[in-house]
Amino acid sequence: MKIVLVIFLTLSTHVHAQRSVGRESFLVNVKPALNSILNDFYQMIELFPEFPRNMTEILKQLDTLTIDKEALKASCPRTININCASTLNSLRNKLSKIKSLSFNLLTQGNMSRSLYISNLTGHRLLTEFDSELEEVKGQLDNSSFFLAGGVKNKKETFTIIKELDELNTLLSIAVVEFVPYNYKEDFRHFFFNFVHPVQQQISKNNNFEFLNRNINSLNFSINLLNQTLTKKKKTPEGMGPFLATIHNRWNSLIRYYF
Repeated sequence: MKIVLVIFLTLSTHVHAQRSVGRESFLVNVKPALNSILNDFYQMIELFPEFPRNMTEILKQLDTLTIDKEALKASCPRTININCASTLNSLRNKLSKIKSLSFNLLTQGNMSRSLYISNLTGHRLLTEFDSELEEVKGQLDNSSFFLAGGVKNKKETFTIIKELDELNTLLSIAVVEFVPYNYKEDFRHFFFNFVHPVQQQISKNNNFEFLNRNINSLNFSINLLNQTLTKKKKTPEGMGPFLATIHNRWNSLIRYYF
């Protein structure tokens, strides 16, 4: 019966969660499993030979900007002013750390030696990310200096938030570009239909209602990746245990919704 249920949930495009999980249950029972799935995924994808080893660390550091971005919107909803000076400095410090990681990533990066991997686009995106990062950090430095000197700042808060979000987008797109060609679309689909939305809506913002509304599509994505990499294609070396763990974690939390 359980097997029939899993197949039904995977194939149907019209299934909705039978139960809605509240905030408290989500934080206690669901979110820890989701965070573990994200960690397992990033450890797994790093097993690809050409995947930059410290890219996932940059993604984690970008996640730390979320609290500051929310604080920036709350204290300076329109333009940057003295009310958000401390938040501005916090962002600058975090961007400095990310810049250091980005510099190391670029200087240590090597062009692919495999005929089956084309990571030219990935390297281009990393270079673009580093350039955008330098520009955003420069703008925040200037704004901070203006505030310290008592000069009125006309920099719009929305513009800064938008540019910080673009950094995350650039790096997210770059992630799948370092996956071997014959697995690229499988990981692209899973990343942008499961990992990225879970990371943005749930892991960062605790948007527990997102899972209530999208449990079916998320279930489809995770089962599709597992089925493709274990049944239809040769499982990439070393990824079998990670896929099994991810699938087991997901099955342990989906019971709260059906």
